[in-house]
Amino acid sequence: MKMIQSLLCIMLILSTSFLKAQEITDEDIASARKIRRAELNDPIRPTWHLTIAEGNGMPFDPNGAIYKDGVYHLWYLYQAENGHHWQHLTSIDLLHWRWHANDIKHNQGDPEEGIFSGNAFLAKDGKVVMAYHGLGTDGNCVTYSLDKDLETWAKPITNPIAKPGWDPHMWVEGDRYFQISGGTPVSKGKPNPPILYTGLRYDLPLEKKGEFMTHDLPGVDDFEDISCPDFFKLGDKWVLLCISHSRGARYYIGTWDGKQFNPETHHRMNWPGGTMFAPETLLDDKGRRIMWAWVLDRKSGVSSGTMSMPRVLTLSADKRSLNIEPPKEIEQLRYGAMEEQPFIVNAGESTRLKSIEGKTIEMEFVIDPLQAKQFGIKVFCSKDGKEQTPILIDLIHKKIKIDLKKSGLEIPEYNEFAMSFASPDPDHNPKIEAQEAPFELKKGEKAHVRVFLDKSTLEVFVNGRQCITQMVYPTLADATNIEVFSNDSPIRVAFAKAWKLFPTMQW
Repeated sequence: MKMIQSLLCIMLILSTSFLKAQEITDEDIASARKIRRAELNDPIRPTWHLTIAEGNGMPFDPNGAIYKDGVYHLWYLYQAENGHHWQHLTSIDLLHWRWHANDIKHNQGDPEEGIFSGNAFLAKDGKVVMAYHGLGTDGNCVTYSLDKDLETWAKPITNPIAKPGWDPHMWVEGDRYFQISGGTPVSKGKPNPPILYTGLRYDLPLEKKGEFMTHDLPGVDDFEDISCPDFFKLGDKWVLLCISHSRGARYYIGTWDGKQFNPETHHRMNWPGGTMFAPETLLDDKGRRIMWAWVLDRKSGVSSGTMSMPRVLTLSADKRSLNIEPPKEIEQLRYGAMEEQPFIVNAGESTRLKSIEGKTIEMEFVIDPLQAKQFGIKVFCSKDGKEQTPILIDLIHKKIKIDLKKSGLEIPEYNEFAMSFASPDPDHNPKIEAQEAPFELKKGEKAHVRVFLDKSTLEVFVNGRQCITQMVYPTLADATNIEVFSNDSPIRVAFAKAWKLFPTMQW
């Protein structure tokens, strides 16, 4: 009887504590309303890109992406009172997200002081395992799920399982587990190369096997590290998606023999002045390799931290580069269709569209360049032309260029190096006025351009072969106009259609 009374007493204490923890005051409600209103009125806060709920994500790396039982799971890195956490999100359509109360974090007694970047994978025993860098341990740790919904997690007492370690990527192949430990960035000199670890269990220390890559490739600077690695098979090739802290997102394509990765080609997904950082992918039930990346803010509104729109990666026909496309799901957000009839733009002219305008829209163009070598689309144009962001397709220099010189009345500083501390000279980071990505049209090919605007976020896909992302900050209320221009010869706009995009963020 006494035992029952004691248990009832404990239950009463716990329930009372729970109720107190759940108690919401009038001041709490007022604060929540204040945040909502501020976010809704924020002129630069994206509306349909995945954006941090509140606070500052710096860094805001996507992590732990995995598709399981019909649900897309994604975590992002953020800072809390006791260090770096991973916040849990879920979606069934890649665009509408639910925030979860749980997160991956440092707990009392853990060897690490915070949770830094890593990945998720399905282990042989059916558990989802997260590999992450344990801050303060000089090594990489793991945690594994205890439930199907990935709400509860446990950590082995053997953490860290790989040491020394940096941004890890871990996977299972046959009966063995493999882990890439990224090369730690340094401000001067050459960073350490990524290291390969392997073992028969994910919860026991792994054996260091040596350097993960056979060699690096031309075009990669000596000061570039390999961090935030994501390694996966695509067709009959293997892709190493990663960043260098100095230059941002990039990837290698090559072969893997179970011992080392042999890179054959290297390409960038971010260029000087750009914003793509810390890419993360998953494989879904449709066989799609889907990627997100942190879009570096140049200005902060109410909060700071935005993901790129999800994009689908496939192997090009020659197997030497990636095709990059928006996901089909984006069409769910379309409403209020706008369309222009085919028209000609003369040399040296810029034609303002009559029906298409807006700051949160999707646009699709098919442009026949005819004999033109430099042409494109201007977005976020004010009526007086003081604000405009031209997207130039330059067939002479084989580039796509986003010109930033007039993108806003108050232009933030865009620099050559994404993270100056990892550049050859941290005190010297040249300003950039345009981001330029390599691109060329094949003979007789038309330019098929898809442009996505979301207040401050601009993403451009061209012929499924190139994608360039930029943060811009127009300030004028009428900077909603769209123009098509040609610098040197007439062009024909064969197709021009647009849609408003309905918000997916609650506020």
